[in-house]
Amino acid sequence: MATTDKYDRQLRLWGASGQRALGNTLVVLVGSSACGTETLKNLVLPGVGSFLILDDDEDAVACAAGWKVEPSPKLKVETFSSQSSNFFLPSRSRRDDDDDRLTNAAQACALLSELNPDVSGFHCTVPCLEGVDFASFLKDLSERPPSSEGSAAPSKLLVVAADQPSTVALPLSRACHVRSAPLLLVRSYGLLGCVRVQTPPPYHAVVEAKPAHRIPDLRLSAWPPFEELERAASSVGDLDEMDDTKDHSHVPFVVILIQALDKWRRNSTSAPATDGDSASRPRCPSTFAEKEAFRKLVRGMAKNIRNEINFEEALREAHLVWADGRISDDVKAVLDRVDEESFFGAAIRSEMEVDGGPRVPEIPPHVLQFQLLALALKRFLRENDDYPPLEGTIPDMTSDTARYVALQEAYQQRAEKDRCKFTEMVKSLMEECNNKSSGCDLRVAMPSDDEIVTFCKNARYLRILETRPMYAEYKLQDPSSPVVASLSGVLPSPSTANFDAIQSDVRDDLQAATMDPYETDPAQTPLLWWIALRACDAFYDRHEHYPGKHDQKLALEADANEVHKCMVQIVASMGLSECDFVREHLLDPAKGKDFAREVVRYDEAEVHNIAAVVGGVASQEAVKLITAQYVPFDDTYIYNGIASTAGVYRF
Repeated sequence: MATTDKYDRQLRLWGASGQRALGNTLVVLVGSSACGTETLKNLVLPGVGSFLILDDDEDAVACAAGWKVEPSPKLKVETFSSQSSNFFLPSRSRRDDDDDRLTNAAQACALLSELNPDVSGFHCTVPCLEGVDFASFLKDLSERPPSSEGSAAPSKLLVVAADQPSTVALPLSRACHVRSAPLLLVRSYGLLGCVRVQTPPPYHAVVEAKPAHRIPDLRLSAWPPFEELERAASSVGDLDEMDDTKDHSHVPFVVILIQALDKWRRNSTSAPATDGDSASRPRCPSTFAEKEAFRKLVRGMAKNIRNEINFEEALREAHLVWADGRISDDVKAVLDRVDEESFFGAAIRSEMEVDGGPRVPEIPPHVLQFQLLALALKRFLRENDDYPPLEGTIPDMTSDTARYVALQEAYQQRAEKDRCKFTEMVKSLMEECNNKSSGCDLRVAMPSDDEIVTFCKNARYLRILETRPMYAEYKLQDPSSPVVASLSGVLPSPSTANFDAIQSDVRDDLQAATMDPYETDPAQTPLLWWIALRACDAFYDRHEHYPGKHDQKLALEADANEVHKCMVQIVASMGLSECDFVREHLLDPAKGKDFAREVVRYDEAEVHNIAAVVGGVASQEAVKLITAQYVPFDDTYIYNGIASTAGVYRF
């Protein structure tokens, strides 16, 4: 269908609410490398609100505040170099109105701004990124975000760090963790690339997870069935007494399954209730034999199964009869992370904060709202036998119009009742918040009707993602790093209550990942190349440059030997020294040095097509973090351009 809306296709993915969230976000790109500009390009095109590129230039003049944010300049490109590794950085360019040389941040800002006139671009150049106080920088952006004339200031912040060494990435990771800002670390190194997701504390909440396979919420196994459904099903009449073949072949499969289940229960000799249910609750087919008997019963109710599509649908969807529509264990685990006492403490702004007392990391507003709705859901579940609010939608099915509409209205009416009941519980929680606030301001507001409707429709698929801050991971992998030692005052020990348990789970996950190597060539397994890449970081920490800087043969071999030693140390720190797969490919001196020689050969080279792949992946994860739709990966994506394969690992 033709449309004049340039965002039409993406609206089909994340809807109007997702587009609004995207338009209310400021993306801060630290570093104007090819990987960073590719990531930003894929956010500018779908209409992110604004972006700011922060980069360094040795000719930049420091100002009193340490940084100066400027709008996008008008650019006059004179030449593009065929040898440039970044298509967004021409070799020669100047301002359209004077002869001043433009910094990399200004050039990239100007060219990216041309891609979408709806997006406001800004740039900031400092003498050295290592000298930036990122905590103060992010605080200033949060309190006074840059905005163009006539446009609203963004309310959300997302930080992307592109190809930054540990001396910049670690302080930035800490600052984002304290400011509760999501962070993406993207990197392109030779033929390798990686994307690291760092979620803000306490976690990233996802309401619209949008699973690939969504089970219709028909409540066929619920007892007692809700009255609207009973009324719609009873209006059809007994199928066994229906003589009209045309009428019989247009009964919705939902009604067929309801009548078949009733008949199965009457004929079943094993009528006791299932474990944990009340004695009055009738059973549903549970064993393989019972399920086959139920399907045989449905098949026997058809007059001619080959000519009645509705009965074919009933057989195909028979699993909905024994599929429990109550809340899953995954969602219960999400709800267990939320308790009323902690929520009320975080939702009420204390007098200490109002008077300018010491600042503690705040829970982001959207997470507080998620917790408010999750607490209301817990109360709803307690009163409804662990059944969440009904979604109120039914799938397409063979039926006449009257019966389909009647069935649809039955589910919609029940869903509306559940939504009203749920809304009252949310209002009750807000009243309790106000009563406990003692006149202090609240950090959480009453959700809109649309937000409540969205939450109710997706209550069965709630998800959270919690990743460790990157600086905590880095310290564990290379505790002897000189950079970590020099930043010891800035990077405190992790305060996660269950940190040891998380570390143990991470080691188990990595060991399990080694059981599934790349089929064609196990040596190309992305995990192995990530360890080699991580060893290059360890080399940088000790020499202030990456391996391969000197192209003499002896120097390259010496670098490779040291990189291999770093690989061995990192493998030991990660608890993988006893893993047979890692021992065979990395700890073996001959094979391990082949990995080291390959990454040394790259000499920190940046290949734009590798950066384009990594930037595309990173921008998808950025959209997930911004819109709170779909589930981001946990927590590191590694791309191996040598074999064109990739993997996701939790470190």
